[in-house]
Amino acid sequence: MGDENIFRMTGGEAMAEMLRLYGAQYMFGVGGFQLLPFYDAICRAGNHQPRHILVNDERSGAFAADAYARVSGRIGFCDGTLGPGATNLITGLVEASTAGIPVVALIGDSHRDHSGKNMTQETRQAEILAPVAKELIRVEKAQRIPEFFRRAFGGATAGRPGPVVLNIPENIAHNKWEYSQDEFYVDPSTFQVPSRRIRPDAGELKKTADLLQQAKRPVLLAGGGIHLSGAYDEILKLAETVNIPVAHTLSGKGAIPCLHPLCLNLFGRYDRVANEFIKSADLLIALGCKFGEIATIRYTLIPKWVNLVHIDVSPEEIGRHQRVRIGLWADARCALNDLLNEVGGKAKAQKKMRESYVAEIQEKKKGWREKNLERLTSNEKPIHMARLCHELSQTMPPHGILLADGGFAGHWTGLLYDTPAAGRTFVANRGNASIGYGVPGGIGAQLGAKE
Repeated sequence: MGDENIFRMTGGEAMAEMLRLYGAQYMFGVGGFQLLPFYDAICRAGNHQPRHILVNDERSGAFAADAYARVSGRIGFCDGTLGPGATNLITGLVEASTAGIPVVALIGDSHRDHSGKNMTQETRQAEILAPVAKELIRVEKAQRIPEFFRRAFGGATAGRPGPVVLNIPENIAHNKWEYSQDEFYVDPSTFQVPSRRIRPDAGELKKTADLLQQAKRPVLLAGGGIHLSGAYDEILKLAETVNIPVAHTLSGKGAIPCLHPLCLNLFGRYDRVANEFIKSADLLIALGCKFGEIATIRYTLIPKWVNLVHIDVSPEEIGRHQRVRIGLWADARCALNDLLNEVGGKAKAQKKMRESYVAEIQEKKKGWREKNLERLTSNEKPIHMARLCHELSQTMPPHGILLADGGFAGHWTGLLYDTPAAGRTFVANRGNASIGYGVPGGIGAQLGAKE
């Protein structure tokens, strides 16, 4: 008698089964021959999961997967065929890599019996894509497909998220192989982003709390890591508990609502009042912020003498080019929770101490609005961008999502649009700022929002 636990299926069918177990809803891309059994398998499934959405080119598929992941908090999936299909993914994967977005890309590769013999479309795609991915996994043995998929999901979501590429040869996808039923499972923890969290060092955290207690003009600098960590409640609670204002990068917009009294709005090359308060701060606490060129006005904004605490899930970013007093390797949500606990009973005194500081912030924000009211309500034709952003702020529903394309579409809206609520209510592809993100990103964001 045969082992009932062993059965035969194509590699493509095994791929489809792993995505089904994961609960993947959508995949964006252009199907090709190398992965044909995979597409057949998802079409034969009664629920057609994942639903494959055809795009006009693979770059758009990667952009859509990126935006879907940002809004849904799940992995985004995209695909491409051998050669140009795979290499067309590069720009989208660079965006996901630089912005820390969990994306898994499936790419077909040449038949291993004929690789390197000038097959149609063949190129050194694995070597080309590897530098722009968090990891590139070569599937050279069909029986390891379940293992490699689990590894891809874990890699895309653990620590600082990013894109993982699964490179699958034609013969692996097309031929039938023996599989054990026991191999088809997924790790439930990789369903969420991030799937693994790290807490800050207790000693360094206490030093941070001591600095905060002494600071009269502290500022929180929120980067995209707030979104990746989902630390909205925690950053708002810290801000309100000890009266510390929050400035954000373009990627960090939505860390707290823009109209909150403690929101300083955008800082960096374009700002309202944030830069002034950063320059006069006696303590800066940066959360998930890389101190990039635009956020620091080409590395000149942050005072060299200021006490700077840098909290980041990527230890290599801490002190990379910005001098720090304390570096905390930690997930933003965990770090904020622990810092709140460390502050403890000292919070009331801090909050009272900074009442005049908060009042100063309100006056500066009011002054900025009065100074720019003419532009915000301008009747110019063609319409002034300030008026457009102002009208969007008045029109968008509380949890509506505004998605901006690369370039000045992101700069203008990042500066002038007011997010009504905390969360990914503003999406801009600031990882690489490539033009062309808008339409496919909008599709991915809408599907991610389930509307």
